[in-house]
Amino acid sequence: MKFRLRGTLSVALLAVSLGAVTACGSDSPPDEPSTPAAATPGSASPADLMTEAKTMVEGAFKGTNKAPDGATRIAAKGYGIAIISRGQQSPSSKVPTDAADEAARALGWKVVRYDLALDPRKAGQAVQSAIAEGVRGIVTNVDCAFAPAEFAAAKAKGILIIPLFAFDCTDPTVTGQTGPAQFTTFVNYTGTNQRSDPGRQNAAAGVLAANAVILATGAKAKVLAFNETTSTVLNYMHLGFVSQIKKCTTCELLGEVRYTAADVASGALRGMVDEALRRHPEVTAIRGANSTAVQTAIAPALQAAKKQNQVVVVGGEGQQADLDLIRAKQGLNITISFDTPWHAWAAIDTLNSVFNGEQPRVPGVGVMLIDREHNLPPSGPVQHNVDFRSVYKKAWGVD
Repeated sequence: MKFRLRGTLSVALLAVSLGAVTACGSDSPPDEPSTPAAATPGSASPADLMTEAKTMVEGAFKGTNKAPDGATRIAAKGYGIAIISRGQQSPSSKVPTDAADEAARALGWKVVRYDLALDPRKAGQAVQSAIAEGVRGIVTNVDCAFAPAEFAAAKAKGILIIPLFAFDCTDPTVTGQTGPAQFTTFVNYTGTNQRSDPGRQNAAAGVLAANAVILATGAKAKVLAFNETTSTVLNYMHLGFVSQIKKCTTCELLGEVRYTAADVASGALRGMVDEALRRHPEVTAIRGANSTAVQTAIAPALQAAKKQNQVVVVGGEGQQADLDLIRAKQGLNITISFDTPWHAWAAIDTLNSVFNGEQPRVPGVGVMLIDREHNLPPSGPVQHNVDFRSVYKKAWGVD
């Protein structure tokens, strides 16, 4: 069974940037006006849906990455920051938080790390420890709502707080109600230093994933959709994916498999994937929530069931391990490259600018869709025409 994204564009690209499709949290880029119903169930005629899918997917194959602003912003000296990871056993957290550490050390900063081990209930203690360390900034990979009082205490002490794939307390997903904003600093994705609706952007990324599935299966997908409910970023992406799949009247959503960070930490997710495959042998497409779900559970389960060449899998963040699975045809077919290390360097660059009393610069990071026929290098990680690390180091005067 070949998995080729069928058809070519017969219409012009949408007059919007797919740079709006990203997996960020409260520091997301501008809204995506082409997907006004990103989280609203509905239906579309097969022809209209295929046109929409082809348009969005073609734009994503072209990619939207641009070089970061290269203006000089000399490294602020003598700063210490804390980096909070949801869980270093999760590639989806380890890769970006390690990159944030790398960038901060390139600036000469002291870095303390906190690993929540995929237990968000530990967030409060991590923030308290960061305050006690006397840090000047916190890069958080966990949603504010898991430690609202502690983040408020950090903010009150003048500590800068910037999200790295995390949502502020203003989002109601975790607690069911909104709270006051506690994050203080955000990457300037818009180029205007204006924040925008992060849920909408993440839903748009889910729409893109759904459109890739629709094209890859000729709008005949029988889908299992996996979602980690303890991640606000992933919840919004899941909503966008499901709403778009439901518009495909010739597709079938077989089930939504919901799990928690604890299920990832314990290894229970793998058993959940095995059970879903047994319950739905007719499945032809799977949507994996992130790189962690694909690498640790979905791809291994498909390999064990000898279904890795029978099911279209879309997921991941474009990590090297994701690309390895695509190259080897071992349980992943399509991934959206968000380049999470680039987002991490952008977050550190933003902190540096704010420490210096300057406006944060535009990071340039976008998205790129990857499959076996598009943007897949013969080996190694994603290849961009932008060396963002070198741009940042030169701008900081540390290269």
